[in-house]
Amino acid sequence: MNWKDIAGVVGKIAPAVGTMIGGPVGAIVGQGLSMALGVENKPDAVAEALKSDPEALVKIKQYEIDHKYDLQKLQLKSAQQELDDVKDARNRQNEHEKATGESDINLYVLAWTIVIGFFGLIGVMMFVSIPEASNNIIYMLFGTLGAGFGSVMQYFFGSSRGSKQKTLMLGRKINNKIPPAEEVKM
Repeated sequence: MNWKDIAGVVGKIAPAVGTMIGGPVGAIVGQGLSMALGVENKPDAVAEALKSDPEALVKIKQYEIDHKYDLQKLQLKSAQQELDDVKDARNRQNEHEKATGESDINLYVLAWTIVIGFFGLIGVMMFVSIPEASNNIIYMLFGTLGAGFGSVMQYFFGSSRGSKQKTLMLGRKINNKIPPAEEVKM
C-alpha cells in the first residue's frame, strides 16, 4: 500500500490533505497524518487507523485546519519545483545551442516521435478493429503517449496563462493578500 491508496478516503473529509497525499509530496503529508493519528509513519498504519479509530477522520480534519498554512506552502513549493524543472530543461537547451551554435536535433526528433505516435495511435483506435486480447496493451500505450504528449506541449509552450494566474493567486492567498483586479483578469 502507498499514500495514494488512502487519498480518496482522506480527501472526503479533508480535501486539501487528500489531494496532497496523493501527489508528489504525499510522503511529507503522510508523516504529518501519522503523527496526528498517533500511528507509525506508514500508509498501512494510517489506513488501519481509519478503519479502527472512530475519531480518525476528526483528527485528520483537525490536522488540515491546524496546518492549513503549512499545507498551502508545501503545495506552492511543489508547484515551484515542477516549474523549475521545466525551466532547467529549457536552460539546458539554450546552453547547448549557445555552445554549439546548433539546435539539439535529438530533442526535436523525440518530440515529433511522441506527437506523431500519439495522433497515429488515435487514428488506429478510431479506424482499426483492435483484438480484445490487445486492448490492455493499446490502452497502456495510449496513456503513456498521452502523458508524453502533455509533457511535449508543456515543454515547448509552457504553462497556460490561467495556470500562471492560479499560481499568482495561491501565492497571494498564502501571504493573506488579495491580488489586485488587474492581475486576476483573464
